[in-house]
Amino acid sequence: MFTTIADVRLHYEQEGKGTDLILIHGLGMSLRDWDDCTPDLAKHHRVLRVDVRGFGESDKPPGPYSAQLFARDLAGVVQACQITRAHVAGISMGGVIAQRFALDFPELVRSLVLISTSSEVNAQAQAAWEELASGVERQGFTAADGMADRHHGASFTKAYPERVQNRQRLTAANNPQAFAAAARAISAFNWTADLKRIQVPTLILQGLEDVLTPPGGAVKMNRALVHSRLLMIPECGHFVPDEKPEIFTNSLLAFLAGIDL
Repeated sequence: MFTTIADVRLHYEQEGKGTDLILIHGLGMSLRDWDDCTPDLAKHHRVLRVDVRGFGESDKPPGPYSAQLFARDLAGVVQACQITRAHVAGISMGGVIAQRFALDFPELVRSLVLISTSSEVNAQAQAAWEELASGVERQGFTAADGMADRHHGASFTKAYPERVQNRQRLTAANNPQAFAAAARAISAFNWTADLKRIQVPTLILQGLEDVLTPPGGAVKMNRALVHSRLLMIPECGHFVPDEKPEIFTNSLLAFLAGIDL
């Protein structure tokens, strides 16, 4: 399904019954990344998955993009689907968008689930993101070689090299300009102090082997969010739903059930 928000056509899928749950993918990904877990989630929730602008089947206009822009896009899709209030879960870039969405549209958020993400970017990380964005613009996705390896913990990469290679292929299939614009959008922000304004229950899921968004960022969010709980997952890298699907799905369902009941 598609809807047009501010002249940009956004692709989404919605399925299941129950309270509304929104899933937001990460950089270089699409709503297809939630395919494996969605059937279980849709048994209990009406699941909305969205291709963020620049990715999947959504339009890929030139940048600049920003977290605020992504949040406004999401709000438009939510309103088009006539959702009044939803649980909102995002991974990596999707977690950045979820935080901004909760800050800018608090009336639409029932709870938050933040996976492998952070509430701020330091100067060193900002420079690395800019280097990646500029490299992809100049050289294409050869500049992002090795990024897929960093999505996963060492044990997962060793056990499932074909899945890591597939992740690299999926990344390389993106539009370079849109990817670079999105990378810049999540390269410079710091709203840790603002998180105290978020009053909804929040679950933070963090792999202890995550090198893209190290665990320290999850600890900062946990301290700043007044109604949050933090689950640190051993032997797990950045892409928690892929590496630890049972922990991810069961933790998410249990958390949401506690709120709904």
